[in-house]
Amino acid sequence: MGADMAVGDWGRRDGDAVVRTRIVVVEDEFLIGLDVSQQLSAAGFEIVALATSVDKARHLVAREAFDVAVLDINLGGETAEPVARDLQAAGKPFILLTGYSTEKTFPWGRGAAVLTKPPRIDDLIAAIRAVAPPEPAAAAPP
Repeated sequence: MGADMAVGDWGRRDGDAVVRTRIVVVEDEFLIGLDVSQQLSAAGFEIVALATSVDKARHLVAREAFDVAVLDINLGGETAEPVARDLQAAGKPFILLTGYSTEKTFPWGRGAAVLTKPPRIDDLIAAIRAVAPPEPAAAAPP
């Protein structure tokens, strides 16, 4: 990345480097997850990982440095509730994606934005920007 790159609300400069808001995408439908990841990356976010199951997502939440999670409500027949609870315990904001009506409430979603999937990228970016911390997380050491 060049030093002349514009930095939006989803990143900050650290000297000549741009530190971008780091996103974990949790989606069991791989093509939707890949599409969301690619669109967010093109919009200037850093995609840390794409998890396709509850177990993989919980592993990422416990071990990766990231700022916001984009979380499908249903993951391969399982509810995403354990992942949401891990995110809440870690103090990490998240956006919920659903193939169902956004009118349905998810008590474990506790105030998270709920978008239908596949999400409109502008709506997803706005939801992420609303919850992203002002200082993006640094990458976890190797």
